[in-house]
Amino acid sequence: MASGTARRSAIFAFKMSDEIYEIDYEDSDVFIQDFDDRLQLEFEKNYKRHGYLLKTPSLSVTILVVFGSLILIIFAVLGLQSPARHTTLFDFFHKTGEYSPEIDSEHFLGIELHPEDHVYRQPTTIVQNWTISSDYRFPDGVKKKVYLVNGQFPGPTIECRQGDKLIIHVTNSLSVSDTDSPAQMSEGISIHWHGLNMRGSNHMDGVVGFTQCAIPAGGSFTYEFEVGEQTGTFWWHAHSSVHRGDGMFGGLVIHKTVHQSDKGEMMTDVKEYGYEKEVLLMIGDWYHQSAEEVLAWYTSARGFGNEPVPDSLLVNGVGKFICSMAVPAKPVECIDIPNDQIRSVLGGHLTGVPTRLRIVNVGTLAGFTLAINEGTLIPHTVDSGPKILGTPTRSVGILYPGERMDLFLEWNENPSSLVELEVILDPENFRYTNFALRPNQTFPLINPITPSKPSESLISPSPLSQSKQNHHFDLSQAKSFLFISPPLPQQADEQLLLYTKTQKLSINSNHPQGFMNRTSWAPQSSPLLSIPRERWDVNQLVPWISLSPETAYQKQGLGRFGKWIDIIINNLDDGSHPFHLHGYNFYVLYSYRSEHGWGSYTPYTASSGGVPTQLDLNLETPLLKDTVSVPRRGFVVLRFWADNPGIWMFHCHVIFHQASGMAMGIAVGGSEVHKDVDMRSAELCKA
Repeated sequence: MASGTARRSAIFAFKMSDEIYEIDYEDSDVFIQDFDDRLQLEFEKNYKRHGYLLKTPSLSVTILVVFGSLILIIFAVLGLQSPARHTTLFDFFHKTGEYSPEIDSEHFLGIELHPEDHVYRQPTTIVQNWTISSDYRFPDGVKKKVYLVNGQFPGPTIECRQGDKLIIHVTNSLSVSDTDSPAQMSEGISIHWHGLNMRGSNHMDGVVGFTQCAIPAGGSFTYEFEVGEQTGTFWWHAHSSVHRGDGMFGGLVIHKTVHQSDKGEMMTDVKEYGYEKEVLLMIGDWYHQSAEEVLAWYTSARGFGNEPVPDSLLVNGVGKFICSMAVPAKPVECIDIPNDQIRSVLGGHLTGVPTRLRIVNVGTLAGFTLAINEGTLIPHTVDSGPKILGTPTRSVGILYPGERMDLFLEWNENPSSLVELEVILDPENFRYTNFALRPNQTFPLINPITPSKPSESLISPSPLSQSKQNHHFDLSQAKSFLFISPPLPQQADEQLLLYTKTQKLSINSNHPQGFMNRTSWAPQSSPLLSIPRERWDVNQLVPWISLSPETAYQKQGLGRFGKWIDIIINNLDDGSHPFHLHGYNFYVLYSYRSEHGWGSYTPYTASSGGVPTQLDLNLETPLLKDTVSVPRRGFVVLRFWADNPGIWMFHCHVIFHQASGMAMGIAVGGSEVHKDVDMRSAELCKA
C-alpha cells in the first residue's frame, strides 16, 4: 500500500454470502411456551418437520414460564419495544439467514494499524472517496439494516500523521427504499471528526444544525481540513439524526512522528514505550431495531423516560447473540453463530507480542469496562491526551460513549490458549431488565489451541468480572503523568454555569426532553454558522466568548488571543451524562458524585448535598480530554483555553439524550450578534 493512504484491516467474525444457510438444531429439553394457538401450531409444524417432538414441561417449569410470560406481556402492552420491521416471526428452533461457514484462521477482530507507513514520512494529502449506502447484515447473528461506507461496516479506518491534510469526498447514495423508518426518508447525512480541534475549519466540523446542512440523498460533499499537531486515537461518525446508532462510524488514528526523547534520541512511540504492534478496537452497545425506532420509543410517553436498554454489544462490528435469548416482544431474524466460527481479537500472530490497544466506545448509551484473565493492561492515555499515571492492572473502566483510551497489553511469559478479553457494560442507565442482553461478554483474545473451549464463555458467564475487583484501574480517578508548569491559574477569566436534566413536561405530552439550563436543543433548517444570531430560534443556547484584544490575551507565545473558560456542569439526573465539546480539549479540574441529595455546585451561593463550598481544584495534574462523564446527581468543573474561533457544539454523547435536546453551542470569537456568517456553510445549504 502506498505511503500516505489509509488502511483498514477490519475482518468480520463470519462471512456473508448470497446463499441461504439453514441451521438444524440438535435435540434438547427446550420447550416452547405458546402465546396463542396459531403460534403453537406453527412451532410444532416447524419442529416436527425437523424430526423432533415437543416435550411436556414439568409443573414448576410451567409456573416459571407463565410468570415470565406475564411479565413479557406487560412489557408488550406498555409498548416498551416497538415492533421491528423487515423481520420474520422468531422461531426458537428453526432459523434461516445468510451465512457462510468458511473462515480464515489468520483473520481476527482487531484492526491492525500501520504506524510504520506514517511516522517517518513528510506531511501529505490523503484523499478518499466514500459512498454511503445501507444493507442488511448479521453483525451479532441478528439481521439488521446498517449503514455502509464503500460496502464496509464499520466504515474505513483513516490512518495519518500530524500535519497531514485530509480530503474525504462523501456521496450519499441512500434512498427512500434504504430506510426502515419514514422519519429517515428526508434525512441527509453528515460526518463529524470526533476529537479533532478543526482549527480554522469550523465549517468542516460536520454538525447538522450548527456548521452545515445535511448532505441530501443523491448529493455529495467534500470534507477538507488539516489535522494539525494533534496525535492519538480519534474516530469519525455521523452527526445527523441518529445514524451513528446504526453503524455510520469508523476509526481515525493520527500517528506521532519520529520525535526527540528526553535523552536527545530520535524515537518513535513504538520504540519509546516498548511495544511492537497497534490494534484498534471499536466497542459499543448495539440495538436490534433501527436507532430511529428506538428513539421513537424513548421520546414517546410509552417509555416513561427510561433509556432503552441495548440488546447486544459489538467489537469492530462483530458480536454473538444467543438466539434463544430473544424475547417475543422484539421478534428478530437470528442465526446462532457456531463457536468455532468466532474469531479472536488478536489472532495467532500477535500472541505474546507487546501490543498497543487503541479503544473507542462507539456505543449509544452504555459505558464499559475491559478486563483480561491473563497478562496485564497498562493505561497510557485517554482521549488522545498526555500520558496518564497508569499502573499495571487486569481491568480498566469505565469508558463512556465517545471516550477513548490507549492501553499497553503485556503478556505472561507463557500465555495459555485461554486468554480472553471481557467487555462489561455499565448498567447505570439501565432502568429495566432486557432479558435478551448479556451485559458481560468475553471474546477469545488469541487463537485457541482448542477452538471450541474459550468461545464457550461467549455463552456462559465469565469469571473475569468477579476477579477484576482486586486488579482494577478506575478511569474516574486517573491523573496526568506530567505536571503542568506553571500550574493553571486559580481563577478562570469567565465561567459558564450549566444544569442538565431530562424532563417530562405535560406541555409536551410527557415526552422526555433533554435540557441545558432552560433550553431544549433542536436543529434549525439552516445551520447557525450560516445565519446571523437574530435568526436563531428559541431552541439555541449559545453563549458568546469574546476574543477581542480588550478582553483576551496571548498565552505562552502562541500568537493567538484567548482566555481561560471554566464550564461547570451540574447533572440533575439519576444517570451519568458523557459530554463532548467540539473544537477543544479541556482540563478536568474536579468531579463530584453525591451519595445523597442533588450534589449541585455554584460558585455564587452556598452548596448543598455534601458539596464543599471551596473546591480543591486539580491545577497541576488534571486530565486533558474532549469527552467527560458528568456523574449522576453531581457535577464537573472543566477548563479550556478559548482561542479557536467558531460555533462549537457541546452535548451529551448518549445519542437519545442529544437527539431529544441535551445539547448547546459555544460561540468563540467574532461578534456577539454573529453578523459575519460563513458563506461556505451557507453554500452547502443551497444544494
